[in-house]
Amino acid sequence: MLPTRILIADDHQLFLDGLHSLLDRIDGCEVIGEAGTGEEVLVILAQTPVDCVLLDVQMPALNGIETTKRIKKQFPGVRILAVSMDNDYGTVRAMLRAGADGYLIKNVGKAELVKALEAVGHGEIYVSPELTPVLFHGLANRKPPTLSYVETLTQRERDVLKLIVDGLTNEQIAKKLFLSPLTVKTHRSNMLSKLNCTNTAALVKYAVDNNLLNRAPK
Repeated sequence: MLPTRILIADDHQLFLDGLHSLLDRIDGCEVIGEAGTGEEVLVILAQTPVDCVLLDVQMPALNGIETTKRIKKQFPGVRILAVSMDNDYGTVRAMLRAGADGYLIKNVGKAELVKALEAVGHGEIYVSPELTPVLFHGLANRKPPTLSYVETLTQRERDVLKLIVDGLTNEQIAKKLFLSPLTVKTHRSNMLSKLNCTNTAALVKYAVDNNLLNRAPK
């Protein structure tokens, strides 16, 4: 059974347009709205019946991980399919732990999208087949529970974290790493979610207490 009413969320309009066009060619699917931020997703869900959200992971302000947690808390019947370029174990694991019903890589084609929608429509979990080796490797090499959140950080997030610990602002970090301030803000938000920290001070303390900056990512 395909979810009928679908909301797509991504902060890149070009990708939104492409995904919308792809869904329009799938019988039984209706795109009821588009969102560019996690906050917009929550507003739409409060106003419109939705069966499934196709959700980007790296969005500004309220990232996909935090958005997923809030959706599952406020609208538990809504299915969530993460759609992202991120294919690292930490990110996939974090989204699934947050409550996502599936995870797709952004090069998804129509056939796989239909298969994923059918799976989550039946209450199953769907993960892109190309991520199987990533998940297997991650599970085979997982660290003890006390370090479970640490291994979810990407190398870029660690780069940003080091500069946060050094006391740099988003703008200063962006200049050093050749990123936009919005991207840095997104990385900061993602790390707060992944490490269960409530603010930047707690994030810095966590990093220092756990010697996080001297650990190589898996």
